[in-house]
Amino acid sequence: MPTLSRRFPTRTFLTLAVLCLFAGANAGQPVISQTFESFLASRFAKTDPEWKLDAFCPISTDVVAARVLREYGAVFAAADTVTLPMVCIYSGEDEVLKFQKRIPTSAIDITGVRVTLQAKAAESLQKAASEAAGIGLTLTPYDGPIAGSRSYGDSLKLWNGRFFSALDYWTKNGRLTEEDRSTVAGADLRRRIEIILKWESQGIFFSTDRTRSIFSSTAPPGSSQHLSMLAFDVAEYGRPQIRDILQRHGWYQTIVGDPLHFTFLGVQENALPARGLRLVERGSNRYWVPNLVTVTR
Repeated sequence: MPTLSRRFPTRTFLTLAVLCLFAGANAGQPVISQTFESFLASRFAKTDPEWKLDAFCPISTDVVAARVLREYGAVFAAADTVTLPMVCIYSGEDEVLKFQKRIPTSAIDITGVRVTLQAKAAESLQKAASEAAGIGLTLTPYDGPIAGSRSYGDSLKLWNGRFFSALDYWTKNGRLTEEDRSTVAGADLRRRIEIILKWESQGIFFSTDRTRSIFSSTAPPGSSQHLSMLAFDVAEYGRPQIRDILQRHGWYQTIVGDPLHFTFLGVQENALPARGLRLVERGSNRYWVPNLVTVTR
C-alpha cells in the first residue's frame, strides 16, 4: 500500500491546509481570527496588567455601555501610532479636555475647511486628500470643522438636537404621551439614553429621519469617536473611488447606518480581523465593526 506522503504530495497537503483554514468562511469575506474582547484584553494589558473589560466599559451591567461598545468600539482597534482613551465613554467635558490636551494633534486644510485630528490621522487624511485631488476628486468635510474633532459640548448639542426634535415628532404623532415626554425630558442623561433605547426597541426611533436608531445618527455625549480626534465625516462618501482612497490610507467606515463617518484605524484592511473587527456590508458600503461575543444588546 502506498505511503500517505506518496499518495498526497507535500504541495497537496499545503493546499488542503489552506482550504481547511478558510472552510466555512463566506466567499470574499476575511477570516475572523480574534474576538474584540480578546483583542482589547491583549492590547491594554501591555500597559496595564490589571486591565479589566468591565472597568474599561461595563458591558455586563450597563445597557448604554454595551451599546456604545458595539456601535462605536471599532476605534479601539486603531494602530498603536495613535492615542486612545482608557474608557469607552468619557464622563464629561473635563475628562474630554484632559485627554485632548495630552495628545499630539495637527490642523490641516481640507477643501478650505480647517480640520483638527490626532497627528497621525491628520497626516494620513492629508495624503488621501492629495491622492483624490490628483484624479480630479475632492474630500469635503461634512458640516464644516466638526467633521473632524469635536468638543464634549459639540457632541451634546448634536445629541440634544436629534433627541428633542424626535421627541416633539413622536409626541405630536401620538406614539408618546405628554407624561412620557415629561419623564424623559426630566431624566439625567444616562437614564434618558436608557429610555430612548427602550422606545427604539418598540419602533419609536430617534434618528434624523425617524427610521433608524439615534446611534446611527449621532453618538451619545461622551462616546463619539470625534472626541478622540480619530473620525472624519466625508460629504462624498457615496463615491466608490473616495472610499477606496480613504481605505488605502487607513480610514474605514465603522458605524453601520452612518456611511459618511470614517474612522482612522491606520492599518491595512487585511489586518483588521486580527484586531477583533468583522466586516458588515450594506449595499456598496463596507463597515468594520467589533466582533463582540458577549454583547448582544
